[in-house]
Amino acid sequence: MSGITRRSFLAGTASIGALGNQPSGGRSDGRVPAPSAEEVVAKAVRSMEEHGIHHDPKYGAYFSGYGENLFSVESYFDDIVLFHAGDTALGKAALRIYLEQQQDNGFILRHWEQHARATSGRPSGLVPALGTSEAHNPYAERNPYAIYEREEHAQPFLFQIALFSTRAGGGDISWLDDELYRKLKKYLLHWTAAWDRDSNGLCEWASAPHAIADNQFDRAGVWRSYYCEGADLNSFLYLEFLAAEKIALAKGLADDAADFAAQAKRKKELIQQLLWNEQDGFFYDRDIRTGLPIRVKSVNGLYPLWAGIPDASQTQRLVHEHIMNPREFWSAYPLPSYALNERNYTQHHVPCPLIDIYYALPDGHCNWRGGIWGHGNYMVAHGLQRYGFSEEAQALARKSFEVAAADPDIYEWYNAETGKTEGSHPLCAGAEVLMRFLPTELETGFNPVLIDDARKPLVNAKLRSVLSLSENFRKP
Repeated sequence: MSGITRRSFLAGTASIGALGNQPSGGRSDGRVPAPSAEEVVAKAVRSMEEHGIHHDPKYGAYFSGYGENLFSVESYFDDIVLFHAGDTALGKAALRIYLEQQQDNGFILRHWEQHARATSGRPSGLVPALGTSEAHNPYAERNPYAIYEREEHAQPFLFQIALFSTRAGGGDISWLDDELYRKLKKYLLHWTAAWDRDSNGLCEWASAPHAIADNQFDRAGVWRSYYCEGADLNSFLYLEFLAAEKIALAKGLADDAADFAAQAKRKKELIQQLLWNEQDGFFYDRDIRTGLPIRVKSVNGLYPLWAGIPDASQTQRLVHEHIMNPREFWSAYPLPSYALNERNYTQHHVPCPLIDIYYALPDGHCNWRGGIWGHGNYMVAHGLQRYGFSEEAQALARKSFEVAAADPDIYEWYNAETGKTEGSHPLCAGAEVLMRFLPTELETGFNPVLIDDARKPLVNAKLRSVLSLSENFRKP
């Protein structure tokens, strides 16, 4: 960090309102000015412009905060930031790239690399399948886990991306032609056809990395585990079906819309019936091998709140017994990705002793068993807001802003006990950038999560005004 220490910055942020107004004294410790939300956001947007725009030979410019790589979940958060910054075309291009690599059965790799497109010689960008003559390529050499990533389906955010992009573009559905829609439908149906191994209506993650939680092996397993019916996964799928319904309606496909709506309704019912644990007041994942809950309290078990799954009583318990509980998720810098009282909670990843070295992630790998990640804070804060817990949502948003804004670079994750920056940097991934936007989103009433009519434009003019985002992202 340059010019300002974390201690001096945090000392001055208590008086920063949700709109990011600078403290009245102008300095956090008598020496160093505390940055305003406008300054923090402007710096993040400049970083995105400098480092996040990439070029595809077929589709032109697209955005990714992880170099040239594309991850479906990251693209969702990227698109929200791009909307605030004033450029939705980059996100649409990324979605087209994703859908181009689809296989005949609907499967789409969760992790796409521009490098794989270049080295494999495949116009679709597909990583070569195992057993083919093309399977040996530099991508696999640089990434020893590529063999497993090739088997893991894109995380369920693509219909939500399509809906968000449509609404962010003023409600114009014409960009989403019949071919793109057909691919989106095949991708979503592949989730229900191939990822529900016990045929009970709930889908499973392949592994902890597939579950957007690299080292949560005790929760979702090592690669090729296929047993974790995730509370998070099925909440994402619930929202995907709702988003698909809205897209189908906008395209005049009434039968498809009715089918998607019915599947969303059924998904919500099953999450309530099979994943809610009344004794603990928590949404646990379920192990299809035993039919029993996987009793690990991770932030992922709070994501049903973001999706609108819990009833009023369940929400009260999630908030008061878990989120605001200083022995669980309300750490010095919330939200830890594992509850503080979890057996395997840690702020520094070390390889698990009971895991074969072939699967072990290296010491110091990114940590989802205690570290703060922008994805969790963002989704839970909006979940709190939608259920009327505005004070709690704002408190979480301010804490998120504090840890993210204290450093000029954008870091991948943070220490939940000290607020210390961790992981890759500089990067410009949307989930991490949104920690800087979150207080203003809540204060101005912007909620990208709520599924609405595809032809109803999203409005963020007040947010852009408050944060002085008057220009478009990319200059002509």
